[in-house]
Amino acid sequence: MGRALLFLTGGMFIVFGIIQSGVQNRLMMLPERTYNYHEELHAENAVNGVMEYAIREIIRDQSWDEGYQNNTYMDADVSLRVYDRNTPDRPANNIENWDEYTLLLYATAQYEGQLAQSEVYLRKDSFSKWSYFTDFEPNNIYFIWSDEVSGPVHTNGRFNMAGDPTFYGPISSPEMWHAYELMDTDPNFFGSTDFNSPRRDPPSTLELDQLRSQGTNGGLYFENNAEIEFLDDGQLLVREEPSRPWQQPSEYTVDLSLYNGVISSNSRISLKGTVNGSYTVHSTDDIIITGDIVYNEDPRDEPSSTDLLGIVSEKSVIIDRDAHQSSGNNDLNIHASIMALDKSFSAEDYNQGSSRGDLNLLGGIIQMERGPMGTFSGGQIRSGFNKDYEYDERLLQMVPPSFPRESVFSIIHWLTNVYPHTPSPDPDEEV
Repeated sequence: MGRALLFLTGGMFIVFGIIQSGVQNRLMMLPERTYNYHEELHAENAVNGVMEYAIREIIRDQSWDEGYQNNTYMDADVSLRVYDRNTPDRPANNIENWDEYTLLLYATAQYEGQLAQSEVYLRKDSFSKWSYFTDFEPNNIYFIWSDEVSGPVHTNGRFNMAGDPTFYGPISSPEMWHAYELMDTDPNFFGSTDFNSPRRDPPSTLELDQLRSQGTNGGLYFENNAEIEFLDDGQLLVREEPSRPWQQPSEYTVDLSLYNGVISSNSRISLKGTVNGSYTVHSTDDIIITGDIVYNEDPRDEPSSTDLLGIVSEKSVIIDRDAHQSSGNNDLNIHASIMALDKSFSAEDYNQGSSRGDLNLLGGIIQMERGPMGTFSGGQIRSGFNKDYEYDERLLQMVPPSFPRESVFSIIHWLTNVYPHTPSPDPDEEV
């Protein structure tokens, strides 16, 4: 028994000795690890500081592509280069579509024994990415209890809320939302919120000029008022008003595969139908929706669907008073990303008659001023439409042809890594 006790006691001393030795070794290593950590942090701060400077310069001057090599910043050796679609020796990356809306910034910072590398992917987003965007929100138009909105939402004005509307995606505005005073109001925000957001400018004149140019150069272009209907075989049925009063309207079909996807006019366009392909309908005048506009392959049923529609009016997009009766029911279905640049997307005679049913939208709405779709009172829709808006998630990646872009670049990803690095010896230095 004594031997057993002695053996156990000796074992305890051996274990204690191992633990003590391990602690001493870690204590000896701690100053070196702490020093390496500070080197890593310094290199990382240097490369990110250089990158932040470059991004600020690009925001200030979008043609900035100077970059710099072999400079010193925060005592680190730094370099930065800007790559666009015309750069022949672009580094390997995951960018699929190199175009005039894409930039890649690549920077390095070497400090002591550490090398930090940073890559930032910048892109001018299409306005079609928005589920809902306005420049101004009138005081008398509200998101109400029955509204459910998915996808990114933004206004440069102030949101008005009544009851408990639901937002599934990110929502932003420079101002806090305003509650309807005659109803308990508590919106449901299931995505991120930012009610101190910077303003986002509407499309620039340059963007609109590019869209108009695509309409007249390779697109299908109308000089006169036209009623158009998308056919599910990729054809377009056109009824065009005459340029002179004594002439008869002309009616014909067009093979849309012969054009670049832009359908444009300097006069009013009315449209409905089944969209088979990817198109943008543009007018410098109003665009009138006269019936259902749906995709030949609904992406909710066929995720691989490439059917996509953009509607861009430089005035307003208006739902015709009788559009909901075009298919013989009280609902209206629209699959599109809709943009109204001079005023609104709204329903004609929204405050007259009784409820017209549901406005089922798959896509998004971009408008300068929020337009009315109906009226409510006592928790019920009194006239116009009840809104059922669903975001088309494909709009985060897919863009209708020549759809206007935002005027500034957005950061798509920013990746920074730090590695141990042994500098190459100076050729004049003895080794």
